[in-house]
Amino acid sequence: MFVNRGGASASTSCLKASTALPRRRASRGPRLGARDSGLRRPLRTRDRLGRAGRGAQAAEGSGREAAITGDLVAPQMSEVEETTIVEDGASRIIFRIGGLIDVREVEELTEKVGWPRRNPHKVKLALENSFMVTALYRQTLSEPGGSVECEDLIGCIRVTSDTVFNATLWDVTVDPAYQGEGLGKTLMEMTIRKLCRLDIRTISLFAEPQVLEFYRKLGFRKDPQGIKAMFWYPIY
Repeated sequence: MFVNRGGASASTSCLKASTALPRRRASRGPRLGARDSGLRRPLRTRDRLGRAGRGAQAAEGSGREAAITGDLVAPQMSEVEETTIVEDGASRIIFRIGGLIDVREVEELTEKVGWPRRNPHKVKLALENSFMVTALYRQTLSEPGGSVECEDLIGCIRVTSDTVFNATLWDVTVDPAYQGEGLGKTLMEMTIRKLCRLDIRTISLFAEPQVLEFYRKLGFRKDPQGIKAMFWYPIY
């Protein structure tokens, strides 16, 4: 278990680092852990979203009252905040907090990184009952600076929290086609910044061995002060 305690080192360093946004690269080499997915799949044409994408749909609704529509869910913090990370002509990558989350898109993303398929109904409940979901979307615009024609989920973090002292990050995922460009770091840092602004200063997560160094560079520490995570699993 990794813990990032806000205070001196974690929050200060991540706030400074977040000012450096990633640049799109012309070519990419192989990525560790990424499946061979061939060409990047086209953006969804079924999502005709208007100028501000799916975030605007939630803003026009009534937050939690409009929480579930088909496969769309809204976490507890559903007020929409958006920041443009990269813009390139008629497409851009945005960071979004709040709005509606498509359960099917979340599962498609986790399958791309090689995770086992989960029960969609349980995923829906997990997203709905999460404190916050932060996400990266690639949007296609009708023209440079124009309205949003469609968008694809390319990164996601689910956050549970007591809303005061502690938060835990779950399901940290970035589409393999977009890994190696600094987007995972940006997603993490901007999520931590939001939690720090809410004065939630103890942030934890569970990490696989191959990504420990990635989280260490973001200020997370393994077993701080000798604290150990303990698990209970059913025997049957």
